[in-house]
Amino acid sequence: MGEEKMFQPYFLEQMVNLMHAPFYIFTDRNEMIQKFGGREIETILFEKNPELVQNAFSKKNKEHPVIFTDKVLVFAVFDSGMAEGNIMIAGPVTIGRLTQETLLQLRREYKLGRKSGYVPPVCPLDKFVSGILLLHWHLTGQELTSAELWQKNQRYYSATVNIQNRISQDIFMRQENAGLHNPYEQELRELDSIERGDTEALKRSISETYEGEIGILAKDPLRSHKNVAVGNITLASRAAIRGGMSVEKSFSMADSFIQQVEEIDNVPEVEAFKRESQYFYARLVNEENTRGGEKQNVRTNPLIGQVKDYIFNHLHDTIQVSDIAVHMQVNPDYLSHLFSSQEKMTITSYIRQEKVRRGENLLKYSDYRVQEIAFYLGFCSQSHFARVFQQIVGISPNEYRKKFGNRKKWKMK
Repeated sequence: MGEEKMFQPYFLEQMVNLMHAPFYIFTDRNEMIQKFGGREIETILFEKNPELVQNAFSKKNKEHPVIFTDKVLVFAVFDSGMAEGNIMIAGPVTIGRLTQETLLQLRREYKLGRKSGYVPPVCPLDKFVSGILLLHWHLTGQELTSAELWQKNQRYYSATVNIQNRISQDIFMRQENAGLHNPYEQELRELDSIERGDTEALKRSISETYEGEIGILAKDPLRSHKNVAVGNITLASRAAIRGGMSVEKSFSMADSFIQQVEEIDNVPEVEAFKRESQYFYARLVNEENTRGGEKQNVRTNPLIGQVKDYIFNHLHDTIQVSDIAVHMQVNPDYLSHLFSSQEKMTITSYIRQEKVRRGENLLKYSDYRVQEIAFYLGFCSQSHFARVFQQIVGISPNEYRKKFGNRKKWKMK
């Protein structure tokens, strides 16, 4: 059944379109007998690098697909559902765009020539895995989850095979040659401060002295500090969610913070940026849960979070309470009452507040004209945006940009 399905071109042609990955069928004599979506340059790649096919044959498994890499290229090999002695290779792809320097190195190492212009197709890893699972099901009728696929693939990766030995060695070396880590209680106090939106308590917890030290997360000091910063930002984003911030907003901020960390080229700035990110989260949690100058109880009803996530994802639209209620499949009057009683403001007021907050960021960090910002945020006119902005912020958009615009992108105080 599998072999018969294999040679139906239509299914694989659609898989090529979905995954942006070519598919090749090889015999055990390294002979390519069929291809779907592959360019001539990729055929040349296999011809000049026969070890790629040999590597695929060495990893083939009748029970499941095997995902493997060679340098920066990602492949998958199928043995199940294939004619005896044949395999199918999906790929090559890369999981992200490559720099020009990496592309030149790749062309050289695969003997393609600097002037070949070869650029591998890009397929995010989760999409690649989903495509592999779908194709495996098509070939065999067997359903696998992504968790099961990765579990079955573990034995093909030296890092996962050696994980127990390596962790035992590293813990032993740490015990013998290094001091204590920073205390867990101190970390909890930092996160609790962010969750409560208490910047003063956060400052005190950061300033504590203790015997331990921050863990070393990479051999290169800059990389190690960046990894620590990524961990701190991730934890802060979760604390902020527990403190009442929208999940989507918190996650989006974390994505931005982490990308900015990667752009920094020195350790002191990484440290300063990490701390500013924590303070930024704490300040926003405080703003989120302070209405009319009084601290409110942190939300407990999950519907409130869903409302805020919807608004965050539709700030460029004209948002109606009825639209949110339809999306969440709840009564609009009930939703309005619940939100007002818990957040001490109406949903409409919250929408205006969040649009103005987004407008503040655009005025600070972009070159868009006020009119463009107004239309982007779903206001019917520039004057309407300016009027709402003035009511909430106290000054006009133009005055705000003059006062706060063009600051260094992560200096957010």
